[in-house]
Amino acid sequence: MINDMVNYVMLSLSGSDPDSKVTFKSDVHLRLFNIMLVDFLSTTARKGPIRPISYMSALQTIAEKPNFDEGNSVQAFQSAVAAFAEWLDTEVTVDTYLPSIDTEANLKLSRGTFIKMCGNISKHNFLRSVTVAEQLQKILQRHSIQVSVEDALLALEDFRTKFHGDVIAYHGSTIAQFLNDVRWGIYEYLRPEFRRSYTRIPDDPRGRYEYRFPLGITAKFPRDCYWNLMNDVRGQPFLRRFETTRFLKMHY
Repeated sequence: MINDMVNYVMLSLSGSDPDSKVTFKSDVHLRLFNIMLVDFLSTTARKGPIRPISYMSALQTIAEKPNFDEGNSVQAFQSAVAAFAEWLDTEVTVDTYLPSIDTEANLKLSRGTFIKMCGNISKHNFLRSVTVAEQLQKILQRHSIQVSVEDALLALEDFRTKFHGDVIAYHGSTIAQFLNDVRWGIYEYLRPEFRRSYTRIPDDPRGRYEYRFPLGITAKFPRDCYWNLMNDVRGQPFLRRFETTRFLKMHY
């Protein structure tokens, strides 16, 4: 999922640390990035092969109880996941004008909340956004502003214009760095396991390889998942490690 979001098709990386900056290839790429980020921050399907859990919660659980840690290889992963989770949970205040309903307020909400709201507004059409409208209605109610669900629906595009076009665009470099740090953390955490598991098939003319599965992984589905995971850490992440300039971390 991170590979789909953080790559050179979606964005460009410029500058040198500690003043690097990410630029999305177009407004459409930023919108797609936001939509995919919502999936990354969402909960797995109820009918899936594991119990419903958000991906961030799953990453935090792995960080707390890593199965493949060797020589503290998990350290960078733990730090990256904790930093991103804290950033997402932080509440910020944004001066927001909603001209469709002639309302202005300093809205206080967590970064994770407005990221998911904007992504869902971008993902769904007007008539499939009632849930997000109800969420906006409750946010406004917390700020002593009473509006109907219909008015909240009308204000969704105003909300997206401010929070997606302004706030998320401003935070794009920072979010990309967090995701890239998590991806590098995964890579460093699992490299010792990859080296243990990866095996060339002797005398195979096609140079094929196989993995030595950990004890207890016997069913086909988890074996396929493990195989794909090991393939994902054969090579380094697409982007180098980078540090976003402080001038893109001073607001919101």
